[in-house]
Amino acid sequence: MTFFPQRTIPAREHPGGHIAVTMQDRLRPDRLSAFPFFSSNDADEARLKVARVFCPHDLRPVSSQTPFSSRHNLVRLGETALNYLTYGTDVDILPGCLESFYLVQVPLHSTAHIRCGAQEVLSSPATASMLNPHEPTRMRWKHDNGQLMLWIPRASLERRLAEHLGDELDVPLTFDIALSQCEGLTRSWCRMLHDLAGNIDECGAEWLSFRPTVAALEDCLLRGLLQLHRHNYSDRLHQPQQAALPRHVQRAIDYIQAHLEDALTVGDLARVACVSVRALEEGFRKHCGTTPLVYLRDARLDRVRKALASHAPGTDKVAVLAHRYGFAHLGRFSAYYKARFGETPSQTAARSLCN
Repeated sequence: MTFFPQRTIPAREHPGGHIAVTMQDRLRPDRLSAFPFFSSNDADEARLKVARVFCPHDLRPVSSQTPFSSRHNLVRLGETALNYLTYGTDVDILPGCLESFYLVQVPLHSTAHIRCGAQEVLSSPATASMLNPHEPTRMRWKHDNGQLMLWIPRASLERRLAEHLGDELDVPLTFDIALSQCEGLTRSWCRMLHDLAGNIDECGAEWLSFRPTVAALEDCLLRGLLQLHRHNYSDRLHQPQQAALPRHVQRAIDYIQAHLEDALTVGDLARVACVSVRALEEGFRKHCGTTPLVYLRDARLDRVRKALASHAPGTDKVAVLAHRYGFAHLGRFSAYYKARFGETPSQTAARSLCN
């Protein structure tokens, strides 16, 4: 059967059309060899063992020219786990959706066809792959394909992305599945992953005992993946961000939001912010483009509009809301309201009753 269509992202090749594999590559021992998880010549046993680390899947040897000979080495770090895996013969791997984890697969030699969702790639020592957990995956690994694999809990990446964005994710984080090892921004990221495996191979368990060092490198890998590899949040992530407000301005804003129904003066806000009135006004002018009292007035208008738009049973009339939030002169209140929202308070109230 034809497992993959011919539309693939090509790996880096020699002029003759073959992947560059040196004799040193073929003679190199398995990565993470000091941390064997299992080895097996039985495909069913290998499938069950690998499923314990990743997820249930189908594993189908598709060639009789080379014997099945699976080896899996595993190092658990902090949040993530580093793996080396090879099967010794051509295999089809069909895990479906990974659901709870992302998986970076870095071929050390040979190739693998990878399809994840609508994307596919010919993965090689030049091009790693990145599997998204919410999209169905199927793969064919060549008999001499050995892969260094970083298992990443979905929650770990999503939490870091939300921290960078300052907001929760509204759609699943979806990476491009082709991840270059040889060029572009991801080259340095792949080098860092290779260096991590190299440090483990050279120093073993002793190096892993330095937990702060391991955790820092792990965090760097995860945040670097978000910054350097393309995904559906990349444009938002790289937009220029407004600098954080000075502490005294933020204190005043937080106090305003918590005390909109209280009688507040600029002196009250300056005392809360622990600065002079002049310093507070300068801070609001520079960082908010307004004054503390105009900011307070606008915040109160926002609160009135929210109450009028709720059309809940028993909603207060316009005049009562205006007085509650410090607007003694109803004519000025209506003018401020219309300037801010483009309609009068009564129009907002009438529209909410019709919804």
